[in-house]
Amino acid sequence: MSTVRMAPERPPQSLNGNKSSGHRLRVGFLTRQVVCVFALVLTDLSAIAISLELAILTRKYFVPHVDSYVEPSTFPFEHYLSIGWLWLVPLIFFGVEGLYTRRRSQWNEIGYIIKAVALSLIAILAALALTQLSPLVSRITIILTAINLFVLLPIVRYWTKRALGALGPWKKRILILGATDMAVLAMRGLAADRFLGYEVAGVLDDSPRENGNCIGAYKGTSVNILGNLSEAREQMEQTNSRDVLIAMPSLREEKLLALVHELQPHCDNIYVVPQLWGLPMMNLQVDGFLRERVMMLKLSNNLAKPWNGWLKRGFDLLLGTSLTLMALPVCMIVAIFVKLESNGPALFVQERLGFRGRNFRCLKFRTMRVDGDKVLAKYLKSNPQAMDEWHRYAKLRRHDPRLTRLGSFLRRWSLDELPQLFNVLKGEMSLVGPRPYLPHELDRIRIDLHTIASARPGMTGFWQVSGRNQLTFEDRVKIEAWYVRNWTLWLDGIIIAKTFRVVLFPENGLQTESPAISNSAAADHSGLEVLPSALTTKPGKSKHHSAGAR
Repeated sequence: MSTVRMAPERPPQSLNGNKSSGHRLRVGFLTRQVVCVFALVLTDLSAIAISLELAILTRKYFVPHVDSYVEPSTFPFEHYLSIGWLWLVPLIFFGVEGLYTRRRSQWNEIGYIIKAVALSLIAILAALALTQLSPLVSRITIILTAINLFVLLPIVRYWTKRALGALGPWKKRILILGATDMAVLAMRGLAADRFLGYEVAGVLDDSPRENGNCIGAYKGTSVNILGNLSEAREQMEQTNSRDVLIAMPSLREEKLLALVHELQPHCDNIYVVPQLWGLPMMNLQVDGFLRERVMMLKLSNNLAKPWNGWLKRGFDLLLGTSLTLMALPVCMIVAIFVKLESNGPALFVQERLGFRGRNFRCLKFRTMRVDGDKVLAKYLKSNPQAMDEWHRYAKLRRHDPRLTRLGSFLRRWSLDELPQLFNVLKGEMSLVGPRPYLPHELDRIRIDLHTIASARPGMTGFWQVSGRNQLTFEDRVKIEAWYVRNWTLWLDGIIIAKTFRVVLFPENGLQTESPAISNSAAADHSGLEVLPSALTTKPGKSKHHSAGAR
């Protein structure tokens, strides 16, 4: 177990010995920060300008065809350039939401972008109404500009931060304390999210191994143990690290507080991984009593609140109806081809576990032969490896002899699940939710059955964007229970977006488990950058990793 040895008291001259070098480091960091803010403001203004121009064109050439009462004439782009406060309002809200000063994960940042744009739209429309400036500004153009920004601004910011990271200004070094499983997972999370812009400088740990040993790799570069925890301040100066991540969940409270209090005056940010494994995080709020200095973590069960259930159902009906109308021609064509290719019905109807334990008839296009059960039994009997795979994953991941040629194609692109849109409209399923389990699988779900049954089964779900075929049955159950406990409408939106990526680019959508940390897990604050084992097995408290273990 990692222990903390506090640094010995330093004489006054040692604190001031590197004053000039420390000053140069601070000036360099401030300069990079100013460059990043300037670049982000410039690209944000460019995104606003492009969105405004697209809105003007839409207002002029498209809207009049939809509504004959709207005149095609509108104010030109140059007119809006002369109204300076219209450009300033979004920038103010972007700044208030920390979009120029805080480092967030990609999906977290997108959420704040959408919030800032929405608040800007409300503020501008309110200002137009209160100041009677409506004749000078087209409200339709302003609304269309905001809609364009919802799509364009996250894309522009993504590439801007990638460019700033490649050039250097957005990069920021971070020092990790603790050579634990969680430290390795933290490095993986930092490497996977370019929005954060972090670069791991090294690891400190009071382990018996010698300094310089490799703990793992970060973006193809080995990360070494630089020294003991008592050398944290010196290593921060030597590595030019302004942020620290303490990845020692098992560290005792008094030692953790002592370490934080020593380092906080010299850091911009300190991240602490607490010993709270498995606690829901998407609905987590920090609260407490200021006078008593008592901190509390508030956990909300969002799906237990009736209005959230209505909100999720309304979202399903609105988006589900639109998707059903678009998918109807495709469904008709697929049904015809299924009937032409093999004997049997076009649809496969099966009893599945539904909302609050009520079974329902789940619809899918038939992708297997009619005698699939006999074919499967014969195949498993002659293939022990396939039998083991069937028991472990409740499916055959590599080769399934029951599939027809068209069935393989439909499954590859998830077209076989399109009829489930009708289950969604009937209220039997949701667009996003747990997997619709078979009745005979209830015994395998065990203690998570009540949690999973409290949500409608989904056409897609968290497990499908967290490993899909690479997860065992037990892993899927735990991931889906995690989804229900952490539900938010924003999480549903993220899962839907990620589902398209997984379907279209399966090699990017599937994540594989590293042998070095097969019993470990991690997730960033967005809740979506999760390894297949991340929600299933509690990580080791102080397991060290050597270079050979990888």
